This record gives sequence, structure tokens and C-alpha cells, in this order.
Amino acid sequence: MKYSRSEAKQWVRETLRGYTVVTTTPFKADLEIDVPALRRNVEATLALPGTNGLYMGSIYQEFWTLTLDERKLVTDVILEANAGRVPVIAGISHTSLKDSIDLARHAQAAGADLAMCWPPYWGPRNERGVDDYYRRIADAVDIGLCVYSSALAETGYYITPEQMVRLAEIDTVVAAKEASLSLSKYSAMLEAAGRLIPISSPLEEYHLYGLAAFGEAVMPKFLFGSSRPIYMQSAEKPHCVDFWRAVEAGDLEAARKPLAAILAVANDVHSKYLSKGEHNVALTKYAFSLFGIEAGTVRPPLAWPSQAEIDELERVLRRNQLLDRPKHPRAA
Repeated sequence: MKYSRSEAKQWVRETLRGYTVVTTTPFKADLEIDVPALRRNVEATLALPGTNGLYMGSIYQEFWTLTLDERKLVTDVILEANAGRVPVIAGISHTSLKDSIDLARHAQAAGADLAMCWPPYWGPRNERGVDDYYRRIADAVDIGLCVYSSALAETGYYITPEQMVRLAEIDTVVAAKEASLSLSKYSAMLEAAGRLIPISSPLEEYHLYGLAAFGEAVMPKFLFGSSRPIYMQSAEKPHCVDFWRAVEAGDLEAARKPLAAILAVANDVHSKYLSKGEHNVALTKYAFSLFGIEAGTVRPPLAWPSQAEIDELERVLRRNQLLDRPKHPRAA
């Protein structure tokens, strides 16, 4: 590890910067993992404007469709391909405590910088049980743990601000991704726990609000687990880079212009699904493929997006001058 347990929280505050970008799992037609494509996707993601970290194991990586051995393989391939260039956060989320610990031990041994662990995402749960879940994982490994507080139905469990304060007492709980999609919940989380651990939203509009409302003393220096740098900007129109440079310069007014360009896409192809309590993983995966990320197909129970969804996505991207024409054949 690059830090001791007592140094873990400070290491995160000093090290993570800018966008930590999600990764995906490319599948071949037979639904097996396309390992060479996965390696190429690491290079393509690192080449994106503004990528300063990789988050593997997000919902966009379809981790719940992978076996434990496959999840370990993906971790190994991404870490090898990254070769220490940017910090890597490995997902260890599972419904089983033993499997989460197994994945955490593997991530630590393989050289991941941090681990992301959602609350168990299915079955009867309560705060005392979830607290114990995290404490037992922290006792089993030394790697820093990130937690996920989301009100989306997909995760099935919301970490409250009060619970986050308790979790932040664990020495290796080092950061939280906040995705409640509620300004009131986000504000309450920052107020309660923002001085204990970094509370990061993946959404620029929330981060900008947090800076205006709470200031740099509370706000983290990074956006955790964002998909937007992949398909809501381009090399010619690096909206995410422009946004973050303005934020780093403390010029919140200047950040509004690139934010407006990002939201012009996000509101039509991303946020409308989040407002329903879900991610359209398959459609997003197709969108990624238009910007150099190899997608392949999706594994059941997901299904490839409908032609109507694809056509609407491409219209939005063309309207925002991010796409001239489809660049890849569509998966069946």
C-alpha cells in the first residue's frame, strides 16, 4: 500500500484530483470478456480529456453479471494496463460479506489504490447490520474503503448522513460517492460528514453547488465515478476539462459555460433515466462506443438498447456537435 491505515484518509485528500472515470466490461458475441478490448479501453479512457483516475466495478461495468473469478481478472487486467499511471479504485461490492472481503483482499494484493464497497444491494438490511458489514471488511484489509450513498432503487439502500458519520469513524473508510440526486440530501451529507471524509458527487452541477454553499474547506478535489468525460465532451470540445480548470482556479462563474454544455447532453441522455431511479447501462455503453470505447454487447438480464433509444442518443450528440456520424457498427 502507498499509505498506512492511519494515513489513508489524508492520502485520499492529497492524491485524488479531477475526474475519476468509470470503466466498462467489453463482452464478445459469446458473452465472454474480451480481454484485449479491455486493455485497449484502459488506454482509450486514459486518453480522454481530464481523466485522472479509474473506477472499476461501477454499475457501468456490469459487475453483478460477473463471477468472482471474472471480477478478479478484470481487476488484474486494468491494473496491469494502467501500470500505475493514475489512481485506480477497485469495486468490491457484493451481497456476501465473505465475497466482499475476498475481492478486497485481491484488490489490495493486486495493487489497487482504493476499494469501493456499496452497501449490500439486496435482501433485508438495517443500519446496525450495514455498519457491521463495513467494519468487518475494514478489519480484514488495510486498503482504503470508499462507500456509496445513493437513493436510486438499483442499490436498494441509502446511507444517511448520520450513518455516514459513524462509518467515517473507521480508520480506513476514506471517501464517499454521494448520488442521492437530491440537493437537500447532498447538503445534509456535506454538512454532517464533509469535514470527516471527502463527499464526492459524480455530477458537476452538484459539485458547483457544493462549492458555492460550503466552500473549498469542505468540498473534495475530485469527482468520483463520472461517466460524463467519456461521451459528453470531445478532444475538440473538452467541456469537462474546461469545467474543472475553472473550478481549480476558483472561478465558479467561468465554470458555468462548460457546465451548460455538459448538461445539454446530460439532461437528454443521462439524467432522464436517473430521474426514474435507474441507469440505462446498455445505452450508455453504446454511447461510449461512439467515442472509442469498445463495448461489444451486454450480458443478460440487460438487453441492448432499442433502435429508438439509439437514434435519439445520436440526435442529441449531433445536435451538440459531439458526433458527426455513427463510428461503430451497432451490436445485435
